[in-house]
Amino acid sequence: MSHSVGLDEIVFSYIFNLYDFLVLTITMLAVLLILPLLLKDDVKKSDWMLSGFLFTQGAAALSTVLIYNETLGPIMHDLFYPYHTIPKIGLIGLQGFLVLGYCLAITGEPIRKTIKGSGLVLGLGIFNTALSIGLLFQFGPFNKMYFPGIALVQLQSVILGIIAINILWRYDRKIRHNYSNLGTIKLTWLNYSIVGFTLVWVLSFVACVCGLLGLYHLSKSIGTFANLPPLLLMSAMVVYSQSVSLTRNMVDPDEKETSETKNGESTPSAELQLQIEDLMQRVKIYQDPELRLDGLADSMNMSPRRVSGLLNGFYQKSFYDFINEFRVKDAQQQLSDPKNLNKSIQRIFEDAGFNSKTTFNTLFKKVTGSTPSEFRKQMDRHQNSQTKINTI
Repeated sequence: MSHSVGLDEIVFSYIFNLYDFLVLTITMLAVLLILPLLLKDDVKKSDWMLSGFLFTQGAAALSTVLIYNETLGPIMHDLFYPYHTIPKIGLIGLQGFLVLGYCLAITGEPIRKTIKGSGLVLGLGIFNTALSIGLLFQFGPFNKMYFPGIALVQLQSVILGIIAINILWRYDRKIRHNYSNLGTIKLTWLNYSIVGFTLVWVLSFVACVCGLLGLYHLSKSIGTFANLPPLLLMSAMVVYSQSVSLTRNMVDPDEKETSETKNGESTPSAELQLQIEDLMQRVKIYQDPELRLDGLADSMNMSPRRVSGLLNGFYQKSFYDFINEFRVKDAQQQLSDPKNLNKSIQRIFEDAGFNSKTTFNTLFKKVTGSTPSEFRKQMDRHQNSQTKINTI
């Protein structure tokens, strides 16, 4: 009895294996993620940069299958050798620049401020890519002498990824001087994604070094594994990037630094101290969950720079830490008050000015050494003991 062979059996038995299918999923995912980014009404610079980066990942995945697939690889080799590997070299060379550009766009940092000699960095990137292509033509894609060129291109991506991570760390420190709640603007998700991609590029660089040393089996194993993590990392970048909409003015309303912001105001006047303490203790301005540095500055009739200098120099705290310290004290007072026994902890932290339960729990435990629930139980036990003493 003859067995009819279906199309799916032909595809998976003779053309693609499971690994190829997973790699091609990166290509399909890239297309599905790029389309909504570019088809929406308000396409931003960051959307273009992210779309470009996603394209490099999807196209590189497709190129990997076309070059190394057991069925398609020999066909591509016969038809286009050695040109069939050039697109992947170019894509690898672009990926670091695009992820750096995306981080610059979403945090609002100008590239000249971030990278001194940015033209030199770009020139080195072009040189590395050209060198890799030159070695490709000279020795072919599977020769030991080809690996130094592609290793330099991979190393370039690693370096640019590290610069991007540093930008995100600087951004995280910066927003603490301007915002009292960070839940909607903190870019932890992006930081993790870029760290993930950078580690993948480190693996690819190590694979190239192993190839240069003649450790071809190890090189192939590492390179094979490095092709899969982008499948998850790409999804994380896009899903969370759409929850953030930042502009340069939002992050740093008064960018120019003066000696006042660098050194702080170490000896504020008594009037100034009374003014800020009045706003905290009587007005309780910290209870506004959307309070920002410029809002506090307006209430004090001062520039944001001067208020930032006061907090950093005299109080030795960032705006974020200064405001949330008062919020924690407010929550402590509420939890200690017997009148609030039936008041939910969520209502308490919202009344104190927090808009995130996670942030509230973290900061509360950092200050008091116990969780809000534990603190409330301790206060209840203390009050009950005091009541018993008074009745005796």
